Amino acid sequence: MGLREAEGAMERVIQAVLSFYREDPELLRRLDPLRACRVSRGWSGLRIECRDCAHRAVVCRVVELLRPPLEALALVREIRLLAPGAEPLVFPVSVPLPSSLLTYDESIGD
Repeated sequence: MGLREAEGAMERVIQAVLSFYREDPELLRRLDPLRACRVSRGWSGLRIECRDCAHRAVVCRVVELLRPPLEALALVREIRLLAPGAEPLVFPVSVPLPSSLLTYDESIGD
């Protein structure tokens, strides 16, 4: 895949994420900080390159909005937020429920 094809594929991923929220203008507006990022896809992760650490902190607050459409598309397993001079922040796309929430607790309903 050439550079143009890769850029087009990432643009489509971002468009799919934005389309997921098209019926909710407030949530869509919250994703605006992504427009200033460079986005690429690695082996199992979505790389979001932010301008600086302050910008990354803003983008970090919208990770929860990225998870549902990315999980539905099943394209990546993790989201990596990058900023110059800082360690990457890595978030799983799927957040499994703790096993304690998946098992029946007999004390429920007492």
